[in-house]
Amino acid sequence: MPLPTYRQIIKFLNIESDNPIIAREIAEHFDASVGGGEVPIRDVIRQAIEEGGLIGSNNHGFFLINTQEEYNNYLESLCSRQRGILNCIKNLQNNWRNR
Repeated sequence: MPLPTYRQIIKFLNIESDNPIIAREIAEHFDASVGGGEVPIRDVIRQAIEEGGLIGSNNHGFFLINTQEEYNNYLESLCSRQRGILNCIKNLQNNWRNR
């Protein structure tokens, strides 16, 4: 079966809004599982966000952002990851210079 559209994924996340849903479960729901990391489903989710979808994720899966609190928490999570990545880049660059 072909990949779902981002609108179909948003609709599915809205129906299943009580709990985050992992990419594998989304893929299985749409009979689009490729096994493993479900990269194609993640790509559709990224497209949904680029097109205006309010989709967040955590270590429990993907979810629709419906409240200001969810928005704030997810934004802080993204900023924290960004800081961690920037710190890793800085350390790697320093290690390379000092090798």
